[in-house]
Amino acid sequence: MKVIQILPELNAGGVERGTLEVGKYLVEQGHESLVISNGGRQVAQLEAEGSRHITLPVHKKRLRSLKQVKVLRELFEKERPDILHLRSRLPAWLAWLAWRKMNPATRPRLITTVHGMYSVNFYSKIMTRGEAVICVSNSVKDYVLKNYPDVPANKLTVIHRGVDPDQFPYGFQPPAGWLKKWQADYPQLEGKYVITLPGRITRWKGQLDFIQVIAALKARGLPAHGLLVGEPHPKKLEFLGEVKAAIQSAGLEHDMTLVGHRSDLR
Repeated sequence: MKVIQILPELNAGGVERGTLEVGKYLVEQGHESLVISNGGRQVAQLEAEGSRHITLPVHKKRLRSLKQVKVLRELFEKERPDILHLRSRLPAWLAWLAWRKMNPATRPRLITTVHGMYSVNFYSKIMTRGEAVICVSNSVKDYVLKNYPDVPANKLTVIHRGVDPDQFPYGFQPPAGWLKKWQADYPQLEGKYVITLPGRITRWKGQLDFIQVIAALKARGLPAHGLLVGEPHPKKLEFLGEVKAAIQSAGLEHDMTLVGHRSDLR
């Protein structure tokens, strides 16, 4: 079986991690895995784990991106995948426009994954156009049924997001060398209850709420320190500025730390 997954980029994020995990599993089971994206820091890992990566500019919301529809259709016809898995709205539109003009008897089966509660509009509805639709939680399924009532419930399947226990083992203890460097890099964490929120710096990930949680804990006299692990998209830096301003406004300059992207979370 050959599976193509398509997403904007392969940098940090849950969609990206899930893409790598599915690709690795497919290869381990003897299947062929292809991923289409504009590239990113995780391409090397993807390819090392046996998937093939095809770089195409499927990440920019502009009219010129429609040129990729023909490119994608030709690619699909050449590769002849069994399954086409759409994981994000813009590349989903491009891939769906390419797929719908293919011969229904020979084109791949179409799967989409609704990874979150997108803004409700025609643009977002593309994520419900799969022949089968994966929802990452029951709440996401409820969101789809409520906001897109014409989507048949029987084509929605909940597959909960999880973690790889080999990558995130319970009770993990870091090596002494790593811990020594961590303590040297972040001495402000010594003696604190460190609470971490990992995730891309974007409004719907909850960083502003997290700041309020840390402020409430400090108000109760608890020696809490908040860690924000992740980075914003380069074109959405304004929200990072909003987060920093909220930290300052809450008086938490010495009680919260932004560490940026990390590949060593365990």
